[in-house]
This record gives sequence, structure tokens and C-alpha cells, in this order.
Amino acid sequence: MQEDELLRTLQGLHTVETVAEALNLGSQSALNLLSRLKKEGYVTVSGGGKQKRLYKITITIQRPRSQGMFDILNKYSPMKLMPWFDHQVHGPYGAEEALIDAIETRSFRAILASLRLFNHITDWPKLYRLAKEKDCWQKVGALYDVARMFFRVRKMPNRYAKIGKFNRWVTFTRLRKKNFLPIASKWKVYLPFNPKDVEEIRC
Repeated sequence: MQEDELLRTLQGLHTVETVAEALNLGSQSALNLLSRLKKEGYVTVSGGGKQKRLYKITITIQRPRSQGMFDILNKYSPMKLMPWFDHQVHGPYGAEEALIDAIETRSFRAILASLRLFNHITDWPKLYRLAKEKDCWQKVGALYDVARMFFRVRKMPNRYAKIGKFNRWVTFTRLRKKNFLPIASKWKVYLPFNPKDVEEIRC
């Protein structure tokens, strides 16, 4: 198979196993192929350790880039997202920025995946400042309360946890569902997902 045809066949987000299946190769042969394509600039890698290693394959050479929102979400969430736009990052970028950017997408899956970021928040003052700039602290607070129902999370300092008394209801997406009603009522946020949806990211 010619290389341009190979890249068109594999374009997208893969694991070693999905590449092996697509090309009818053994795991080691698929890994060798991915290593070669990475050296040539057609593959970028994310994940590793306890997380599944993901290979993003494109038909054009990829320029070196810093980790953006999709990289951070896919690093910490077992539910992997295929990027639907090129999220460029300039300067320091971590879980705090990725959480706010995920909320801003208004994407159900990105917001759901962002629940797993709360155990990686280390700078609460920064998160609060970023959320106030985007007028989304209600949403951050609601997500935090949902996350701690299902996962181990870093404790939110009391000075931020006690911020409340919101005057209007807000939405993450177009859905106006009052899931997790006590949390929704506390923060006046329509949460678009339910406990069954959260099970997707508990692995």
C-alpha cells in the first residue's frame, strides 16, 4: 500500500489494536508502523501509563504543538474524544484551562469528560478567575459537585464552595433537564447528563 493511501485509510484517532485490525497486522508490526509514521511527522501520541495510548494520524505532517483541551481531556478521561477542531495552545495550559474550554464548547461529550479533571485541579484561584472571566462559575460548581459523587476529587477550598445565591438558571447545552436535582437547584444549572451517562467515564 502506498503511503498516501495508507494515511488516508488510517486518518483519525487510533490505538495499536485498531491499526492492527484495519491493516490486518500483528500488534508489533502495527507498533513499528506507528513509530515510523511518528518519526515522519504524521502521528502524534497522547495517553500512556494507566491510560490507553492514543495515536492521532493525519495525511499531512503535523507541526509540534503543546497539549490542548482535547489532549488533556483524553489524558484523564476513559471516554476519548475525536477533536472536531484544531485547539491551539500558547503558554501554560493545564486542567484548569481545559475545564473552562470544555464548558465553553457546549458539547455534551466534552463537558461529560471534563468531570474527570477535578482530581487534577491544583490552582483553585486560577480556576475561579478563569471561570469568572467566562461567567461560568455556576457551571464549574455544579460539575464539581457531580464529580465528587462518583470520583475521588481534589477538595474545593471553602471560600469557593460557599459562593452561591445565583439569580438565574443557566444551561451547558440546549437541554434544559434538571438532572441531579439538589445540585442543579443549588447552582441553578441545567445538567444535561444523568447518572447513567457518568458511568461511561467511571472506568
